[in-house]
Amino acid sequence: MRSSRGRWTLTLTLRSNWLLFTKPCMDDRTKCQTVVDKIVPFVKEKGTVAQQKRALRVLLPESPIFGYLEGRIPHPSHTLGKLIHLVEEEEKVKINKEIANRRSRLGAVLGQVTLEVRKEVYGNSPLEDLYQELINWSDDEEVRREADTKLLQHCYEKLLAFPKEKKPMLRNKVWKLADGLVILKYPYELAWHIVIEWKDCENIGEHDVNVLREYHRSHFAKFGLKKQKSSRSALAFRIVGEYCTMLEEYESVVDITRRGIKSMAADYSYTGLALQKNSDSMKVILARALIHYQSPKHHDEAKALFGDVLQRNSKYGSALVGLGLILEEQHNYVDAADFLGQALALDPGDLKIMSEAAWCDVLRGNFLEGLSRLKGCLGQITGVDARSRDFKAQVLWRIGQALWGSDEQCRADRSGPYHYFRSAIESNQNFAPAYTSLGIYYQDIEGNSGRADRCFQKAFEISAGELEAAERLARNFAESREWELVEIVARRAAEADKKRSVPGKGVSWPHSAIGVVELNAQNFSLAIPAFRAALSTSPNDFHSLVGLGEAYTSAGRYVSALKVFLRAEALDPTNWFAKYMLANVRREIGEYEEASIGYRAVLELRPKEFGVLVALSETQLASAWHDIEAGYFGRAADSAVESLEVAQKISGERPDAFNLWRIVGDCCSVFSWIQSLVNRMPRGLVVQILKTEIDLTEFDILSEVDGVGSQALGDSEVDGLTLCLNMAILAYKRAIYASAEDRHAHAVAWFNLGCAEYRSYVILPDKPMRHRMAAIRCFKRTIKLEPGNHEFWNALGVATGELNPKVAQHALVRALYINEKNARVWANLATLYLLQNDIQLANEAFSRAQSADPEYALAWVGQGIIASLTGNEADAQDLFEHAFEIADSSSSLVKRRFSTATFDKVIQLQYESGLVSLVGPIFALQKLRQEISDEPITLRLAALFGERVKDFVSASEKLEVVCEKVEQKYETTESEEDLVCYAQAKADLARVKLGQEDYEAAVENATLALDISGEISRLEDCRLSAHLTAGLGYYYSGNMDESLEMFKAALNESSENPDVVCLLSQVLWAKGGDEERDVARKLLFTCIERNPDHLQSIMLLGAIGILDNNEDVLEAVMDDLQAVRGREGLIKASKQQVDSLLTKMAQLQERDDAIAVATTSIFIQPSLSSAWNNLAKLTDGNDHVMAMALKVAQESKALDAEELSFAYAQQGIMSCNQRAIIIAPWKVDGWVNLVEDVQAAALPRSAVDSSWY
Repeated sequence: MRSSRGRWTLTLTLRSNWLLFTKPCMDDRTKCQTVVDKIVPFVKEKGTVAQQKRALRVLLPESPIFGYLEGRIPHPSHTLGKLIHLVEEEEKVKINKEIANRRSRLGAVLGQVTLEVRKEVYGNSPLEDLYQELINWSDDEEVRREADTKLLQHCYEKLLAFPKEKKPMLRNKVWKLADGLVILKYPYELAWHIVIEWKDCENIGEHDVNVLREYHRSHFAKFGLKKQKSSRSALAFRIVGEYCTMLEEYESVVDITRRGIKSMAADYSYTGLALQKNSDSMKVILARALIHYQSPKHHDEAKALFGDVLQRNSKYGSALVGLGLILEEQHNYVDAADFLGQALALDPGDLKIMSEAAWCDVLRGNFLEGLSRLKGCLGQITGVDARSRDFKAQVLWRIGQALWGSDEQCRADRSGPYHYFRSAIESNQNFAPAYTSLGIYYQDIEGNSGRADRCFQKAFEISAGELEAAERLARNFAESREWELVEIVARRAAEADKKRSVPGKGVSWPHSAIGVVELNAQNFSLAIPAFRAALSTSPNDFHSLVGLGEAYTSAGRYVSALKVFLRAEALDPTNWFAKYMLANVRREIGEYEEASIGYRAVLELRPKEFGVLVALSETQLASAWHDIEAGYFGRAADSAVESLEVAQKISGERPDAFNLWRIVGDCCSVFSWIQSLVNRMPRGLVVQILKTEIDLTEFDILSEVDGVGSQALGDSEVDGLTLCLNMAILAYKRAIYASAEDRHAHAVAWFNLGCAEYRSYVILPDKPMRHRMAAIRCFKRTIKLEPGNHEFWNALGVATGELNPKVAQHALVRALYINEKNARVWANLATLYLLQNDIQLANEAFSRAQSADPEYALAWVGQGIIASLTGNEADAQDLFEHAFEIADSSSSLVKRRFSTATFDKVIQLQYESGLVSLVGPIFALQKLRQEISDEPITLRLAALFGERVKDFVSASEKLEVVCEKVEQKYETTESEEDLVCYAQAKADLARVKLGQEDYEAAVENATLALDISGEISRLEDCRLSAHLTAGLGYYYSGNMDESLEMFKAALNESSENPDVVCLLSQVLWAKGGDEERDVARKLLFTCIERNPDHLQSIMLLGAIGILDNNEDVLEAVMDDLQAVRGREGLIKASKQQVDSLLTKMAQLQERDDAIAVATTSIFIQPSLSSAWNNLAKLTDGNDHVMAMALKVAQESKALDAEELSFAYAQQGIMSCNQRAIIIAPWKVDGWVNLVEDVQAAALPRSAVDSSWY
C-alpha cells in the first residue's frame, strides 16, 4: 500500500508540475527552478526508469521550460549523458532477458535469436539521436569523440542485426562515421578496421599507405594492445598469403587463404558488402598456391577458381598466368601459350611471363622460336639478388633443355646443353632441375654412373619432387637390391609438395612403388591408398591398376578387385597377367566357369605357364566340390575330369609339384562322393598321370598296412568305388615324396593320405580295418610334423573313436584347446560321448557346436539323435528337418536321418501324408542314391516313399535292384540278416506290383516272401503283409477261394486284426453267396464289438447296410459315425469318407436330411473343401456354396491338385474350367464342363475365354 500510494503521489506530483511547466509564471523563475531541482532527485529515488527518463527530458532543449531556465539548470550535455546511460542500461537488460527467454524454445539457435532480439531493440532505440545530440551540445572534445565511437558502435551493431534490404543505408552511415574518426586519427580500432577492411582493391598497393602506417603506430603505441593474430581480418589473411607465396610455402598459403575466403563470406553475410575485388584477389592467391601444392591433385580446383575470376575480369593477369601454368602442367601447351600470351600482352615487360610463354613453345616442339625468346629473356635479366639469380638459373636450364630436345646429335657437345646446365648451377647452386639434367647427361651420354648418381642425389636432396632423379636413384638402388633405400626414396618423392617430372612422363611411380613395398610386407590396408594415389595422378597406369587389384584381392575385397582388373584388362587386352589375376578373383567369388574361361585365355598366350595350369586345375576341382555341395553331381563329375586333363599337362611340365598330386588325389576323391557316377572317372588318364616320371616303389609306402601299392595301378578286377579310392591314395602317397622339402606341405600330404585312408574305411561295403589303421598312422605322423594344427588332432580323434575312446577324447580336446570355436570338433566330441552312452555330455557338446556355428547341420543331427534316444520323436523330427534345410547336398547322414525320421513319422504316428509333404525326403533320397549308389537300405526306403505317393513303377525298379543285391550278398554270406532283408524286400515288391495291377507278379513275390519267412519269428509283420498282398492279388485275379485262404491265414497270424477282418469281409461279400455274406456280416459285428472305435469296420458295415437297406443297421452306423465326426486326430481322408457315407445314408431317407448332414460337416470343419463341394452337389450348384468351396480350396495349405481342380470345375464359368484343366489336366471334370461351355456359347475354340493367362 505504501509503495502504491507513493507511486500515485509521484504521478500526481509530475502531472501538477507539468502543468506548472506548461504555464510558467514569468515572474517566479526562482520557484520554478526550485521545483525542477527537487523533482529530478525525487524521481531518481522513487520512480521507474521510464519516469527517470521523462524527468531528465524536462531538462533538455526540447522541453518548454529549457529556454525559461537556461543557465539555471544543468547543461544539456550533462543531462544527455545521464539519459544515454539510462537508455544503454535499459536496452542491455532487455536484450539479455529476451535472449535468455527465447533461447530455451524448441529449435532455437543462439546466434539467430541474438540477431532477432537486437533487431527488435535497435529498431526502436533512441540512442542514435541521443548520441548525435550529445555530439552537437558538448564542448568537451573527449566527450564528443567518445560519443562518436559509441554512435559508430551502435550503428555497426544495427548493421549486423538488420535485414539485407536495410543494410546499404546503414553501411553508408557507418562508413562516414568510421572515415571521420580515421581522418581525425582517433584511436578507435573499429573505425580503422572498417576503413581498412572495407577497401575493395585488386592489389594491396592500392591501399593508403599513410592510413596503414598510422594504424600500425596507433594500434601498438597508443592503444596499448598486445600483438595478436586477427581471426576476422580478411586483409591480414591476404597479406600473409601473399607473403607466404613469395616464400613458396604453399601449404600455408592454402590454409591461410581458405580461412580468409571464409572470413570474407562471413563479413558479407553480416554487412552485405561484397568486396568483389578483394574476393577475386584472395581466390587468385589460393589458386596459384594450389598449382604447386600436392601437384597435380588440386589443379581442377585451381582451374575453377581462375575461371570464376576471369568470367568477371577477362584481363586479370595473375589468373591468366595461373591458368596457363596449369595447362602447361597438363601438357596442353597450345592453350597454355595462348593464356600466357594474353597475360604478356597486358604486361609486356614481365620477364617471368615471357619465359613461361617461351618454355611452352619449347615443350610443344617449337624449339627455335622458344630458344630465341628464352635467350632474349636471358639478356634482360640484370639483377644480382637471390631471386634474380634463381630466375636466371631457370632460364639457363630451360635453354639447355631446348637444345637437348631440338637436336639429339648435339647432346654430347659440351658447349651445348651441358654448358647451360653447368651455368644454371653456377647461377644457383640449389637449382635441382639442373642437377637432374646434368645427371641424365652423365648417365645417358658419357655413361659415368658415379657422377650421374651424385647429380641425382644432389637434385633429390635439394628437392624431393625431382621425380626423374628420384626414379633413376630408385632403379639404381633396386638393381643393387637395396630395397630399404628404394622405399625411402619413393616415400620422400611421394610426400613432396611440388613434383617435377620429364614432360610427357607420369608422376605416379612413387606411390606405386610404395604400394608394391606395402604389398610385399602384406600391409594391404596401406598398399590400397598408395596405389589409389598413384591412379589419381595417372588414371591409366596399368601397373598401378594391377597392384591395386592385388591389394584388394589380398584384403578380401573381391568386388573392388574385380572392377579394377576389368579396367586393367580393358587398357591392355594382350597382357596375360591381368587376365590371370582377373580369373583368380572370379575363382575367389565362386564364378568358376568365368574363371576357367579366363585361365584358358591366358594359356592361349602362355601355353606352358605352370602357375596358370595349376590355377585352372584347382578351379575345376573347386567347381566340382561346389557342385557336389549344391547337388549338381553330373557337373561335378565333368569338372573333375577336366581338372584331371589339365593335371596331365602339368605332369608333363612339373611332375615333382606337390599341388599336382594333391589335385589328382582330390579329383579321384570327388568320385567317391558321387558313387552313382564313379564309372565316369577316367581310369586310364589317372594311371598315366600317376606313372609319370616315378619309381613305382614310391607307391609302396604304408602298403604293408593298407594293401595299396604299385600293384593297384594294374588291378582291373576291383569295382569303381574301390578304384577311385585307391587312385586317390596313390596320388597322395606321391605327394608325400613331392613335399619332402617343405615341412608344412609334407604335413598336409600325410593328412590328405590319412583322410583318403579313413574314407576308404568308412564307405567301402566291407569296412576294411587296414585302411583305418593306416589312417591313424598318417594322422600321428602329421601331428609330429605340425602339432599346432587343430584339424590334424580332430582327424586323429575321429579315426580312433571306437578303437580307443581315451585317445580319441585326448585328441579332440587337444583340437579344442587349439581352436575352441570349431563346430566340427565339438560335434565329433559329442559323437564320441554319444558312442559311450553319455547323453548329457553329448548334448552339451552338440550345444557348443551349435553356438560355434549355427549353420553346421551335423550338430543339429546329433541333437535330433539324442532327442530320438530320449523318446522325443517330434523334437527329433523337427531337428532333422532343420538340419536338412541348412545342410549342403554333400551331407549323406543328414539326408538319411531326415528321410528315415519322416518315414517313421508317417508310419508310426498315422501321419497324413500328401505328395507335397513327402517331396523333401523323396528328393533327399534321390540325391543320397546318387552319392552312395545302390545301397539296399536307401533304395528300399526310397521305394517305400514311392509307394506312398503311388509312384509304383519307380518303386518296383528300386525294389528289384534291392532284391538282386541282397540275394547276391546272401549267396556269399548266407546270414539270417540278409535273408530277412530279402524277405522284406520281396514283400514290399509284392505290394508295389499289386499297385501296378500286376496281380500275378504280386502273388508270386508275396508267396516267395511267405516261403522264406516261415521259420523266422521277427518277420511276423512281413508275413502279414505278404498274406494280405497275396489275398488281394488273388481277389483281383478272380481267384476267390485262394484269396479267402490267404485272408484267413492273415487273420490267424494277426490275432484277428480289424483291418484284416475288413479285407476278409469284403472278399466274402464279393464272392456273392448268401452264406459268405452272412459270414461277412458276422465278422464285422464281432470286430466292432471287440474294437468299437475301428472306423473302417463301422463304415464297411454301413455300406453293407445300404446294400441290404437295413434301417436298424443304418441307424446304428449313423449314430456311431456322427460321434466319430468330431473326433480329434482324425485324418482328412477318413473325414471325407465319413461325410460321404453319411450323406449317402441320408439321401436314402430324404434330400433335406442329406443337406443337413453336409451342412453339419461344414460346421464341424469349415476349412474342408470337400465338405463345401458335397453341399454344392446337394444344392444343385448354389452360387454362394460353390463360391465358398472355391475360396476355401484356394486358401487351403494342405490341398492336393485334384481337389483344387474340382473346386474350379464346379463354378460353371469357362475361365474356371480352364484353370481346372491347367491344375489337374488328368481330371475329366474340367474338360467336360469346358466342352459344354463352348457348345453352349456356339463359339469356335479359338474364342474360348483366356483370362486365366
